[in-house]
Amino acid sequence: MLKSKLYNFLIAPKYRIWRHILFVLAFALISFRQTSYIFRDKIDIVQDYIPLLSLITLTVYLVSLYANIYFFVPCYLLNKKYKRYLLSVFAIIFIQIAYLLIMEYVVRNELGLPHKIPAYNLFTFIQCIPSSTINMMCILGTSATVLFKRQAMENERITRIEQENIKSELDRLKEQLSPDFLSKILNKTSVLVTTDPRKASDMLMRLSGLLRYQLYDCNRDRVLLSAEVNFIRSYLELEKMYNSRFEYEFTVDKKLKDIFIPPMLFIPFIQHAIMRIENSDEFISMHVSFTPEKNTLLFICRTSNKVLISEVELYAIKKRLDLIYPDEGYFLSVVHNEARLQLKDIIV
Repeated sequence: MLKSKLYNFLIAPKYRIWRHILFVLAFALISFRQTSYIFRDKIDIVQDYIPLLSLITLTVYLVSLYANIYFFVPCYLLNKKYKRYLLSVFAIIFIQIAYLLIMEYVVRNELGLPHKIPAYNLFTFIQCIPSSTINMMCILGTSATVLFKRQAMENERITRIEQENIKSELDRLKEQLSPDFLSKILNKTSVLVTTDPRKASDMLMRLSGLLRYQLYDCNRDRVLLSAEVNFIRSYLELEKMYNSRFEYEFTVDKKLKDIFIPPMLFIPFIQHAIMRIENSDEFISMHVSFTPEKNTLLFICRTSNKVLISEVELYAIKKRLDLIYPDEGYFLSVVHNEARLQLKDIIV
């Protein structure tokens, strides 16, 4: 929880102003303590000037650090120009040390205070480098923060692209009512309008329900199992009304209530099986069932035909299932004329 909040604080645009405020406050404290430490031997004399000197020190630090964040890191570090970036960091450290030495020299001269440093020369400058560890850590820390933020944003971008690709792939693989099915039902109703208008009206009502479900309900990621069951039942009933050689048995366990599943998940088995039934001159029956087994939902589709589905059709079904349930959340078995699809971790 804490990690998530820290991550959001460092990355989220809405916290940008607060990040800068915290950054400025932190360096205001560092500037005040560093200025006070430089004049600690005569703090009683210099204390009236400490706020002004701290403000000037803070300005120097902020200018150099923001130059690192918005210029040196983007131009050099992110473009893998590491030598130039290291030179830039050393230049920032040089400017900060030079400023502190000049400030101490000028203030002590103006106020007539004794100098703690014997001589302001190159040797003195080199001696001050080890004491600039905090400054170096601050510079590298801001650089690391920028890199972390950039990497996190890149990861989010990649994740978003992957999710969009998966959604696009799922939409592409989502089963639709076949044009052949729609064509044959419409042709059948056009014939029945004159001979059996009641049956034609019933078929059209059922077909409109299927199309409404496909156009509207299937736009959601999950639908109620009961809605999917009604869709399949209407589909089978339409097929029965069209083909007098077709019979079906439909079983749904009453315990299956308020279960959400991906739309059009089971219809491919039925639709492909029916396409093979139509090519047969024999009387064909189909059995479809939904039953709970512990915490799983078991779907069975079985026909009296010898082959239920082809390898190519099965590949497309498996591909969609793998995208929806990437962590082995399902078990699929197709043997000759029977398909078993078991969805795991379904609360019944």
